[in-house]
Amino acid sequence: MTTTLDADLVTPSSVLRLHDLTTTPQGDRVVVGHPATGRFVALPAVGAQALALLAQGRTVADVERAVTPPDAPEPVDVLSFARSLVRLGFVAAVDESAVPAPAPQDVGPAGTGWAVAPRIRLPWLFGRTAGVLALLATLTSTVLVAAVPRVRPDALDLFFLASPAQSIAAVVVVTYVLAGVHELAHVLAAAALGVPARLRVTRRTYFLTFETNLTGLWALPPRRRVGPLLAGMGFDAFVLGAALALRTAGVGPDAFLAAVVMIELTAIVVQLFVFLRSDVYAVMTALLGCTSLDRTTRLLLRRSVRRLTPEQAAALAAAPARDLAVARWYRWVHVTGYALAAAFFVAVFLPSTWFMLRWVVESVLVHGPSTWAFWEALLLGVVVLSPRAVTGVVALRDLRARRARAVTPARVRPARRRARRAAAATR
Repeated sequence: MTTTLDADLVTPSSVLRLHDLTTTPQGDRVVVGHPATGRFVALPAVGAQALALLAQGRTVADVERAVTPPDAPEPVDVLSFARSLVRLGFVAAVDESAVPAPAPQDVGPAGTGWAVAPRIRLPWLFGRTAGVLALLATLTSTVLVAAVPRVRPDALDLFFLASPAQSIAAVVVVTYVLAGVHELAHVLAAAALGVPARLRVTRRTYFLTFETNLTGLWALPPRRRVGPLLAGMGFDAFVLGAALALRTAGVGPDAFLAAVVMIELTAIVVQLFVFLRSDVYAVMTALLGCTSLDRTTRLLLRRSVRRLTPEQAAALAAAPARDLAVARWYRWVHVTGYALAAAFFVAVFLPSTWFMLRWVVESVLVHGPSTWAFWEALLLGVVVLSPRAVTGVVALRDLRARRARAVTPARVRPARRRARRAAAATR
């Protein structure tokens, strides 16, 4: 019979039965996770050792004696660590009493969005061959842009239809279609490795974006994560190379292909903005052995301008040494990126949004419903301004979620906070 069990009922004499967890070395930590729930936590070496001993069926007290060095001033707090494992959903039973599955609202960001787990796996499409082809497409694009002046991208290529309004509306639609396929490439590449993914609509600063949650990749070694993380950029490289090749050969609608080239080139460049936690950021953290670089960087920056709260100071003190070392130089990249994004917001985003809004309102008021100008302006307003409105709605959703997490009782704290507690318990 399944019984409800509070984590605080775990005692020194308790024996834990763990779920099937994955363990992956990452820098100076070991990433442990439960792929079925999408929860992962980075543990120091002593935490990984304690977890392995608990998995053998040894009592909490026995494990505490085993992992505590003889000359330690105080024992390692394995009891708190074991209770954290229960709260994380890593424990199936305590002393033969089953632990209920975590509540849906307690899954955290990894559990939000649309779950996608394709049954079709195409490893040949996302393996080394695909990487080589993407690299060839990139080289082809570089050569064509350098050798064929007439196919070089230009910002004015985006205005490829009869009027600017029609062009902007078409560019918005094409951009979001390509962005959706970009994310689908991440999903399929992850599925080829047996990792399910989640899609959701979110934002990066003030940009509305699609996002694929690839938390399950933490179960793989760092180098095996690179393929799924770069699959989206690989798709962009293929499209860019194909469009440039077609333009060079004089095949297809040249004006439309020129717009596609500009859209995809922009998409690839944006991925280089690592401060937005882009695909390149994910690859960089995997290869550099970091587990919470963005969080560590933000805490270092906050400490330089104001006093940290006790919880923030504890989180920074518990940050992996590798993350701290990288964050010391990465924070300047972070600050520079946000400064550029803020400048773009003031100089381009706000004025362009206001200009389009005024143009739409004036066109609708001046022209009647019987004219094409009226419907053209209305269509442009819906297509172009609606993503920006949705961005505001998403921002409000994120703000409410943060406030809800701030007042959530201790027993349903988010997984991220529990991860820090689990790591700190073994220090």
